Amino acid sequence: MKRILATLFAFAILFSASTVFAGQPFPDVSLIGKLSSDQKAYLGVSGDTVKVSDIKGDYLFIEAYSMYCPICQRDAAEVNEVYEKITAIDPQVRVKFIGLALGNTAYEVKFYQKKYSVPFPLFVDEDYAVHKALGEVGTPSFYIVKLGPKPETLYMKEGELKDKEALLKMIKATAGLK
Repeated sequence: MKRILATLFAFAILFSASTVFAGQPFPDVSLIGKLSSDQKAYLGVSGDTVKVSDIKGDYLFIEAYSMYCPICQRDAAEVNEVYEKITAIDPQVRVKFIGLALGNTAYEVKFYQKKYSVPFPLFVDEDYAVHKALGEVGTPSFYIVKLGPKPETLYMKEGELKDKEALLKMIKATAGLK
């Protein structure tokens, strides 16, 4: 009986987490990063701290990662490739890409960006505020968000990027790209 109650309690805790899933609002959190002028222009923002809703575009692809996550490190080249392919077929830049470095410092973000040649803006989440707002998801986690005054989660996947072609198709279909 004690095992059954303990198991039920564990499931209740697991399923009570407020993880952001498809169809739910995406938290309009403040994003902090050391952005170049090109990255600011790409996102359509003027400062290094922006809210998700400040980003200009129709859709936002987000990779929530950690520098210390071996899966994130292994997936970095594939995520970069997805970015390059979307950028090549999206002349209006309707789909923006960012990375959220969950629990990482500015130094760690810079190191990761350089080591893995990440071409899109990365933001710091040293105090885990964004991580908490996302429901303390594992890394990596991937999101497609419809931008606007009230950002909406259209897609969410937690875990290894096993099929980059399927992700590419998902982004293209969501954004109406060919």
